[in-house]
Amino acid sequence: MYSYDTEFEFLFYRLLPQFLTATFCGFIVGYGREIRHKPAGIRTIILICVGCTLYASLGFYLAEKNPQIDPTRIIGQIATGIGFLGAGAIVKSDKKVSGVTTAAFIWAMSGISILIGSNMFLTPVVLTLLIVLLTWLFELVEKKLHAGCREEEEPF
Repeated sequence: MYSYDTEFEFLFYRLLPQFLTATFCGFIVGYGREIRHKPAGIRTIILICVGCTLYASLGFYLAEKNPQIDPTRIIGQIATGIGFLGAGAIVKSDKKVSGVTTAAFIWAMSGISILIGSNMFLTPVVLTLLIVLLTWLFELVEKKLHAGCREEEEPF
């Protein structure tokens, strides 16, 4: 592991590349949601990504300084916090539940951000692009499946 002599080195050689990667990944997903007028757009997803990256990076950094610190405990707390955030995005009204995909995106992007906070860069970008691609493909499949149903009918 690289040892940072100054706060400046820590900021510019560790946090800045991580934050730029988190911002890029968050923007890619957030933009896709924003143009579809979905909740949790660009700003929200970027803030989730940067926040999770910060906490994960801090956990790993502190563990490098003191081997008795367990960074997975911080990751567990990130997962708990994101779970509450995602649960708040889910709304049930009448026979319909909405916000599940939003919650799933929040959950997935937090995991990708933890990877960024652990100093990975290529894997999170590839996973982000894969998530966007798969979501787009499955959206097309769902539209085809639901095309034959009347609006008041349930598709399944």
